[in-house]
Amino acid sequence: MRVRKSIVAAVAAIAMTGIVSSCVPTSKYQEQQRASSSKQKKIESQEVEIDQLKKNIAQLKRDLAAAQKASDILAQDTSLAGIRNRTLSNRLNVLENDLKALTAKMGDVPEYRSLMQHLSQMQDELADSQDKLLDSEKAAELNRKKLREANSALAESEKQLQESEKQLEASNADIARKQKTIADQEAALAGARKDIERQAQQLREMEAALKAKDEAMASLRNKIATALNDFNPDELTVVHKDGKVYVSLEEKLLFASGKYDVNEKGKQAIAKIAQVLKTTDAQMDINVEGHTDNVPLKGQVIEDNWDLSVKRATSVVRLLIAGGLQAERIEAAGRADTKPVAPNTTDEGRRKNRRTEIVLSPKIEELLKQIAD
Repeated sequence: MRVRKSIVAAVAAIAMTGIVSSCVPTSKYQEQQRASSSKQKKIESQEVEIDQLKKNIAQLKRDLAAAQKASDILAQDTSLAGIRNRTLSNRLNVLENDLKALTAKMGDVPEYRSLMQHLSQMQDELADSQDKLLDSEKAAELNRKKLREANSALAESEKQLQESEKQLEASNADIARKQKTIADQEAALAGARKDIERQAQQLREMEAALKAKDEAMASLRNKIATALNDFNPDELTVVHKDGKVYVSLEEKLLFASGKYDVNEKGKQAIAKIAQVLKTTDAQMDINVEGHTDNVPLKGQVIEDNWDLSVKRATSVVRLLIAGGLQAERIEAAGRADTKPVAPNTTDEGRRKNRRTEIVLSPKIEELLKQIAD
């Protein structure tokens, strides 16, 4: 179960890494959404300002048209007043000339006095006309000034309108860029969610596959234990742990002390094990490990405990192959005294350490490859 849990934890870590990595773009995405919303509000405010500017410009244009019309009327009135003034001046000159001629000819007579009175009236009318002409010219100048001011205000408003429209155009372009960024991030988030869901599905499939493998190994352990019922508990043990099955064969079941030839009883046990393994899934590793105690060993055939552990493991492998197992499914290894299961300080402990183990484990790499495919 430990192997299975470690694999599940590793895959879960990968999935969590995907989740954590996706949280960064989510935060940035939300920040940009807030910025985009603020920018949109600013654009709406600018659009309101632009609408108001356009209304002001329209009103200015109406005022300007009215002022222009009034100016035209004043100009016309001024022109008429000028014509009238010139006419009066001409008439006055004629009268003055007539008066001079009459005075020279007739002296102080009633016609002269009447003519003088008429001349005085004409002079008064001319003075009044000149005053009106001056007032009209002042009003025209004032109106021209207002007209210039209106034109200046209109030009300034149109300039502001152009600047506002440029700002609005820039803001719209910025909003478009931000909206594209948000759309890209939404697509990335969707992809990240899809990846997370795929990883979660793979994790579920892996858990199911590992559970099935674990159940298969537990079943295999029971089959091997049942097949070896005829042997004593102090000769062998069959254990299912960490997702693997360990068949531990004591030295006294297989070998004489210091030897590596399997005895008859040991051959029977190995034959039963091979018979069970022939019916199992080929996607399984079979490792045969030889173990010894720490008592030094040296002889003419056996050099040391390493040599003995390797030769014993190899002897068991040969019997498994003879029992019908494919050679490529099996590996042999000598461990000497490097992996004791009990202290080597007592006879009992050394006895337990002198063992040969057949370790059966599922091919995890093949399992992962199947799930990835």
